[in-house]
Amino acid sequence: MGKQKVLILCTQNSARSQMAEGFLRHLAGDRFEVYSAGIDPTDEIHPCAVEATSEVGIDISEQYPKGYLGKMDFNYLIIVCARAEKRCPKTFPGVGTRFTRVFEDPRRDEEIPYDSMLERFRKVRDEIELKIRDWLEHPEQELKKLREERERRERLAASRWDANEHAQRLAELTQDGQERHHLPVLA
Repeated sequence: MGKQKVLILCTQNSARSQMAEGFLRHLAGDRFEVYSAGIDPTDEIHPCAVEATSEVGIDISEQYPKGYLGKMDFNYLIIVCARAEKRCPKTFPGVGTRFTRVFEDPRRDEEIPYDSMLERFRKVRDEIELKIRDWLEHPEQELKKLREERERRERLAASRWDANEHAQRLAELTQDGQERHHLPVLA
């Protein structure tokens, strides 16, 4: 059996998705063919992402930002930022299972000293590593969470549909009552 394909998606493919790609390759490269991409990729990986991952023995210095062209099927799609989650279609063509694991953007407020920025990247790096390790060690729990979330969304959608149906029937009854009230009385 071939390796399962994983796409890690974010907005710019310059930090979080690159670090996640590096961790997944490092921890399970024998099981997964790992890719990362951005909806609006930048020109380069943020230097703090490269430095933060190298501190824990993962070299992402040869990786580069890429856009997603949609020409490959993936077993898994892992979205790692809120902007990509909002902009990504809910049904992603060629994807088996979709996960969303939003991590804080370590690049916010770019006008801070490099050491402070690097500290943010370290924090996000550690969160990414924990989530990836958890997924690799307990995949059934992740799938259970996905099922529960899907079922919750389905119940919510059914509830909304029922409420809309009820509101339409109520409106029709009210309208019928008003029409009956204005009918001329026959003698």
